[in-house]
Amino acid sequence: MNISVIEAIERQKTTNLYDASKSIPDDEIRELVRLATFSPTAFHLQNWRFIAVRSPEAKARLRAVAADQPKVTEAAVTFIMVGELAVADVMADRLAGSVAAGFMPVEMVPGWKAQQNRFTSRSLRPSAMRQFDRRPLAQAD
Repeated sequence: MNISVIEAIERQKTTNLYDASKSIPDDEIRELVRLATFSPTAFHLQNWRFIAVRSPEAKARLRAVAADQPKVTEAAVTFIMVGELAVADVMADRLAGSVAAGFMPVEMVPGWKAQQNRFTSRSLRPSAMRQFDRRPLAQAD
């Protein structure tokens, strides 16, 4: 691993104070999400979704369920990263790269799909996120 990668990892830190009067343009928010999606996931499932919470009303609702942290409402945008169960009907497509690269035998894919069906049929999807603003970025403010 080269030194610039190590330095980048070591310098990561949290920010707790924000200027609430600042905003971030939509194109920069999209770029931040695009960059975040480069993070690796098992079998490249990319089983996550990003919600950019921008309106004061939505951030206030989020703050109420986030231990009343001021940074939730003070930041120009607060991101919610939601894990998503990979649904069985797209599982084969999501595993195709691993099969093509030789990491996974094609014979395993149906088993993954069956397991996903069993898992999602008894899982409860969180309903708390429904209360937050999920309009497109251009309409979120």
